[in-house]
Amino acid sequence: MKNSSGRIARRVAAAAAASVGALVLVPGVAGAAFPGTNGSIVYQGTEAGITPCNPYTSSELFAVPPGGGSVTQVDCDGHTDQHVFVSPDGTETVFASNRGGGSGAFQLYTGSLLSPGSVTDVSYPPNAGVDDYPSWAPAAPGAQGTIIFQRTLPGGTPQLFTENVNTPSLPAVPVFSSPTGFSDTQPVYDPSNANEIAFVRQAPGGPQQIFSYDLATPATPPVNLSASDGDGSSNDSKPDFAPSPTGLPAVQKIVFQSDRSSAAAAGGPCAGTQLYTSSDQPGSAVTPVFQVLSGGVPTGQQACPKVGGVSAATENPVFSPQGNAIAYDQPGPASQDVYAYSISFSGNSGLMNTATDLTPNFATDESPNWAPAFPGASTPEAPQSVLLPAAGIGLLGGTVLLVRRRRAVA
Repeated sequence: MKNSSGRIARRVAAAAAASVGALVLVPGVAGAAFPGTNGSIVYQGTEAGITPCNPYTSSELFAVPPGGGSVTQVDCDGHTDQHVFVSPDGTETVFASNRGGGSGAFQLYTGSLLSPGSVTDVSYPPNAGVDDYPSWAPAAPGAQGTIIFQRTLPGGTPQLFTENVNTPSLPAVPVFSSPTGFSDTQPVYDPSNANEIAFVRQAPGGPQQIFSYDLATPATPPVNLSASDGDGSSNDSKPDFAPSPTGLPAVQKIVFQSDRSSAAAAGGPCAGTQLYTSSDQPGSAVTPVFQVLSGGVPTGQQACPKVGGVSAATENPVFSPQGNAIAYDQPGPASQDVYAYSISFSGNSGLMNTATDLTPNFATDESPNWAPAFPGASTPEAPQSVLLPAAGIGLLGGTVLLVRRRRAVA
């Protein structure tokens, strides 16, 4: 799973330097690159797009500024694109799409956020199965390439695989050496530690539960984080790690969705699936995101998300690169919308914040992923000089475009 430097090249806009470029100092990176300034939120939506998109029927990829505003179309080909995940340096996406023809099964593709429209098939080798829910491993800008995802082969259950998208000659490698007997889905890397993942595991006939796993110690079994709080019968899913700009923490925070019967879920005043936080350690306390805390003790007041005065379910949470907000989707005034919600983890007290509807339209917008606005760093280092496009060039601005020499998909 090593990066192949021969298959990835950094392209700098040297020809346009005099007119659109600027010499910018960017911190070097030793570890994870996910932490950074909050950039655009990329998501899948059914809103009307440019030709040949099929508006309101297929799901295409879009991006919106973190505070809302003008929406940019990231990709469009008339097929269903879903579960997008932005690369550590904020320049690329990896996502699942059924554009490949044949059986219509979902495979994985990468695309550039700086020059939307061109994508590359990265499901190695091409297979008759279904690949979905990809996420990038933390890496320095220019070195990113490893992804983890779920693959479902014909007649089988979803299992976890990794691959290096820069090396198409190497097939994807299973995370576990043999079929686990479980359904393993929705994997995501700790953005501060490429050896730790969280994923969803479901035993036959059992609930969906969140596990953590150390890739560096394969003999150690995965840790069940859902059952440790005494609520092992709930369906927990869509985990996402908080970024850690100061290096490797002893305890890492996770946000996820759950149907657990608590004061802020199906059994309480809130409706349906709701959002929670915990840590990646067994026995961690589970806390509803939408609640009011006073003096470190819940007051019993609940801040249920509401639409038109009616409680609404919330799903698909993801942390911002700064770790000070989450994006998620819930029913909007007319359809499913993407929201941003500022959140504080200072001590044990929180404030009742206001969620912002970023996509107030008649489309179904969901499964957001939050891009860093520029390459982040896990530890401060001496800056390096990089020639970057001027702000506003491309989708996100202020980043360096990566080019892969691989087979492209029209």
